[in-house]
This record gives sequence, C-alpha cells and structure tokens, in this order.
Amino acid sequence: MTTRPVDPVLCMALFVSDTPCFSNPNDAEVRATVDDTLDRLGPQECYARAAEVFGDRPDVALNRIQWARSVCERALTAAGAR
Repeated sequence: MTTRPVDPVLCMALFVSDTPCFSNPNDAEVRATVDDTLDRLGPQECYARAAEVFGDRPDVALNRIQWARSVCERALTAAGAR
C-alpha cells in the first residue's frame, strides 16, 4: 500500500506555528495547529515566514522542517485527512 505525500503547505504551516519541535503533539493537535495557522496566515504567508527562517537560521530551519514533515506525514496521512 502506498501513501500520497502530504501537501507541502501543510508542513509549512506546522513549521511556522508556535509548536515546539521537541514536543510530541498528537494527530488531532497537529491537524488543529495546521488548520489554525493556515486560517490565520494563509499559504503564501506560511511560505514567506519559512523562507525567512531558512535565510536567517538555516541550521535551525533544517531540523524544524524535517520534524514538521515527519509529524505531518504521521498525523495527516494516518487519519486520511486532507
């Protein structure tokens, strides 16, 4: 069984959220955070903020985007969401 990759904008929304990457949010928390962040900022602002972090702190950004992607893949594909 293959799964589709998570839409990158959903990962960006978690990336720019206030959720600390050392936390272990459950699937419902991830979905709520992604939805709230996209509602507040929209996709373009999520990408803009992520780009700013990558420009200013690439060392931090790499770890955070890897965390966000992993958490989103778990939370958003497990539930069949999105």
